[in-house]
Amino acid sequence: MSETHGFNTNKIFGMLFLFTALEVGWAFLPFPRWALWGGLLIFAYMKGYLIFTYFMHMKFEGWIVKGLMVPTIPLMMIVVFANMPDTSKNGLLVYPLTEQLDAESGSIVVLDETERAMDSPGYKKKLEARGEEVPEHLDGGH
Repeated sequence: MSETHGFNTNKIFGMLFLFTALEVGWAFLPFPRWALWGGLLIFAYMKGYLIFTYFMHMKFEGWIVKGLMVPTIPLMMIVVFANMPDTSKNGLLVYPLTEQLDAESGSIVVLDETERAMDSPGYKKKLEARGEEVPEHLDGGH
């Protein structure tokens, strides 16, 4: 299939290698932060374009297959933006996602039902660590 289209995979591989080497070199140049990230994004775009166009054979596909690629970006945006309320408010949760990690050992702690309850000793410690006021029912018993 690729022999009939007349593109050389070695040439594309060489271009990908060149763009990767340029990316690495670019990262060590003394540019402002915006120029550094802008250049790296441009190189990443060019490499992605080459891979999409030649190795995924999109250059040689018809309009129907290319048209099926159009909804990809809006669908990705929907997934990202639909999850933003959950991930951006993580610090306001009673038990944020990162709280199930043991700070000393770095291992995951599985919480049982009593530890998840708001009146557990873990919740009291969390309030004290934040410097927040501990409710009376947590301070002296129920």
